[in-house]
Order: sequence, then C-alpha cells, then structure tokens
Amino acid sequence: MQPGYERLQHLLEAAQQPVVLTGLGFGQEIDVELHAGQSDWAHSASLETLLVDPAGFWAFYYPAAMEVSRRQPSAAHIALARMQSRGLVSTIIAQSADHLNTKAGAADVIEMHGNILTAKCERCGERYGLPEIGAFLEHAADGVPRCTTPECGYPLRPSGTLWGEPLPDEAITKAWELAASADAFIVIDSSLRTIPISLLPSVPLTRGVPLAMIGRTATQYDRYAQVVIRSAGAPVIEALAERMLGAP
Repeated sequence: MQPGYERLQHLLEAAQQPVVLTGLGFGQEIDVELHAGQSDWAHSASLETLLVDPAGFWAFYYPAAMEVSRRQPSAAHIALARMQSRGLVSTIIAQSADHLNTKAGAADVIEMHGNILTAKCERCGERYGLPEIGAFLEHAADGVPRCTTPECGYPLRPSGTLWGEPLPDEAITKAWELAASADAFIVIDSSLRTIPISLLPSVPLTRGVPLAMIGRTATQYDRYAQVVIRSAGAPVIEALAERMLGAP
C-alpha cells in the first residue's frame, strides 16, 4: 500500500468521530465538478429556468432526474458505507444529489443539495415521488406538474437545491456542527470551489484536527493537510476498505 494510504488508515484508526465530505464526482470516472457550471443541469435545471420557463424546465428535469434515479451505487459508495457501519467513518456529508450513499447503506447522510427523488408544493408542503410527477406531466396541458391536494393546485418544484439558489439552512447548520465536532475530516473528490462548502475544512483545521484530501484536483487546503492523495477517490476508498475490513 502507498504511504498516503497508510497515513489515511492510521488517521482513521486513531479517530473517534471522523467525518467524510464527498464531492459531486465521488464514485465517477470523470471529475464532473470541474465542468458542472457549464453543464446542461446548470442551465436547464436552474431556479431561473423554473421561474421563467417552467415547462422547459420540467421537459429537461424529469427525464434527467429519472435517469439519475436509476443509477446504482458504485463499489466506492458501498466501501464507504461499510466503513461507516464498522465505525471507521462517523458521518458522510454529500454534495451530490443522487442519493447513492444512502442506497449503498450509509446512515444519516447529510445531503447538502437535497436529492432529485422527490418534488414538493411550496404552498401546502405536500411531497411527490418522481413516478407521480411523470403521471402529472402526462396530463398537464401546459407541461407543468401541479399539487393534487384539494383546493391547492400550486405548481410543483424539485425538493432539492437548484442552480442559482442557496443551500438549505438545515443542511448547512448540520454540516457546520459536524465539522466542529469531528476529530478527523476527510475530503473526497471535492474541488471545494463554492461557499459555504469550501469553508467546511477550515473549521476542523482551526482546531488542530487532522485533515485528509483525496481527489484529482488540487485545493487550497492541500498544504495544511496531514494526508494528500492526488487520485480519484474511488480506488482509494475501495482499497482502504478491503485492507481494513477484508473483501466485501
């Protein structure tokens, strides 16, 4: 095993509350975070598009969300969930909205952007799954799904965070609390480019808590980290889980 892997193993073994932050690219073959701002999602699934062209928004969003909902956890997602179940990881903070950490078996995942699996009515609070949204769209003359609660009929929106709107206060508060209580903080496949997520590693760092950075892209925290592994996170986590827990 490479020296960086060994240092990461020792860091996890010594910690009681190690917190992991996973980026958009965790478990994927490419670094999607670098080009996320120029993606179809950034344009067609934005808050602005929902407000200005709701039919166009849903024409893009629904099939794209259905495709994401059909994805299955990667070996890296499963390895990270195994590590959590055995106490090697305390909590996972996820930037992705694909819900794959939870599908893999991880518990109490903090999804910073929510997830794409549901939509909600902002008037009455009712929530709907993607299959229900599909049925609503089939019968919507204007291409916009609406709440079916009696006497409501308000246009629906995705439950998760859209491009151009702030993260939910609850998720931010929880992530901040976890960063403040962690005794090890591990960042995997996150370029840490956007506030407030980019500030999270500074919280344990100011307390002298060890920081580990794993990913293809250099970040502003690398110079302060006890462990830096310049590699995609998936093979690192899979190898580490097998070394510490045995083959799945």
